Amino acid sequence: MATSRDVQEIISKLSSEKARTRDEGIRLLNSWLEGERSISFCRLLGQNTGRIKPNEIPHAETWPFLITLLTKCIALEISASKKRPPKLILAKTLRTAIQRAEDQKRSGATVADICGLIRIELSVYLRTGQQLFLFSVVKLLFNHIWDVIKDAPSFQSEYSSILRHLLTVKDYRYQMRKPVYCSLVGLYINKVELSIDMKSNSHSSSKEEAFRYILSLHALLENPPGDFPDNIREDLVKGFIRIFSQIRDEGKFSRKLMECVNTYFLKDGPNLGYQAMEIHSAVQQFMFRHWLTTHDRGLKVPVVDNLFYFWTMSERSPLMEQLLDVIFKELDQSPNTGTGFLWSDMSRDDKVGTLGGTQQGLMELAATVFYEACKNTTKTSYQEKRLKMEHPAARIKDGIMKGSWLW
Repeated sequence: MATSRDVQEIISKLSSEKARTRDEGIRLLNSWLEGERSISFCRLLGQNTGRIKPNEIPHAETWPFLITLLTKCIALEISASKKRPPKLILAKTLRTAIQRAEDQKRSGATVADICGLIRIELSVYLRTGQQLFLFSVVKLLFNHIWDVIKDAPSFQSEYSSILRHLLTVKDYRYQMRKPVYCSLVGLYINKVELSIDMKSNSHSSSKEEAFRYILSLHALLENPPGDFPDNIREDLVKGFIRIFSQIRDEGKFSRKLMECVNTYFLKDGPNLGYQAMEIHSAVQQFMFRHWLTTHDRGLKVPVVDNLFYFWTMSERSPLMEQLLDVIFKELDQSPNTGTGFLWSDMSRDDKVGTLGGTQQGLMELAATVFYEACKNTTKTSYQEKRLKMEHPAARIKDGIMKGSWLW
């Protein structure tokens, strides 16, 4: 069982001015954060943290104090390692400590605690249904993450994981300062753009690192600290345009990048104005290049979402002919009998005339495009309409007569 004396020993070593003693403290702390011993250690820190009253400075045997002390150790390590990479174990220890502090099974209060067998401040628990043990230091953490990520490339993987974890908690991300948020978004979109270059992605490790950049960018766009700052739009728009003008991969990278764009449109689309169409123009070229040849059916879900968003927001005529051609070919590719594509994604109960996720979006987009195409054709005089393709209504009739399920 962990005791106050054990915690004090760790704190004493981590507070030392000697790097070797701090390293001993890191190793000792890790021995308490892993395995069965971590349960009693985390519960002790959790109980002490839960007793902290509002506006009270956390004492040494609490999670906020320990996390703050770790950030200071890391800052000292980075400043002292100008000629060598900083020791990665420090970043891993911070990530583990934050995960343990947020792990309700290890660090949270038990039913007995909440009922009053120990004195604990319930306001921390009742605010969101979970104990936010890092709330008092999370602003410092976000500042620290930015300082480290921009100066210590070897720490980026661990710190990106910490960032994504903290962003998922609403009360935490609202504590992030807007300049820090803008800096992080700018950093990650630049890293994503650089990583798209296939020459630098020849190794699997580089590809995984590039994908983690996209994951972090998506987490930032999905979880902003309130409204999007005005001064970030220009960088995002130019970044997305450059990325989609050079991307050639149709796998998980493209799928996640499409999710990034769609998330940004949902969050900040109404404020983009003409810049939204600039992004979509680059995305549109990528989509028409890969739509009918891709083997990644999952990619079509965010692509359809993107097309549907812009179809309802923009003037339709420039996209009409291209979209009709793509949709005609997509529907023609479906089997004449059975239940169409993505059969393996459906449960047994859903295999009788039920649409999958991609099919549902495609059907909604196709219905909207066909309606507008038929309406515009009807309004056009006989002399003016010299369409390059068959009338949409006739194509729909032919598709149905073939017995194609999607038609």
